[in-house]
Amino acid sequence: MSTTHRPDIETVETLLRKARRRGARGPELAQHVPDLVDLLVPPDGTSPKDRAAHAEQIIRKAIDTALDDPAKTAMKILFGLAAGTRRTSVDHRRGHAASLMRITPGAFRRPNQEGALILEIAFEIATAG
Repeated sequence: MSTTHRPDIETVETLLRKARRRGARGPELAQHVPDLVDLLVPPDGTSPKDRAAHAEQIIRKAIDTALDDPAKTAMKILFGLAAGTRRTSVDHRRGHAASLMRITPGAFRRPNQEGALILEIAFEIATAG
């Protein structure tokens, strides 16, 4: 993160859940979840698109740091960060991620699966130094 200000975990979690719908690549973040971009990379004179690209990298790093495989790969798929997943529907990405975890998409969507993984990513983002 580009400042010493740390976002609160609940806000990060809420905005990550919102980002899940369209994906967490820079262009999607800039267009559909600018609040998440502003939270992760506060405005500092840098263009919003550059900040969105940086926000994507923060999310990628948090996934890599907070999770182990297969959960790490599943969340990259869910957030549209894995190869071949950009601009696919969240239902398609969820199905792919669930199959990797060897559970049904419905089971993956439950709070103790997808929700818990998003929370782990939110914790990593909010506490990363």
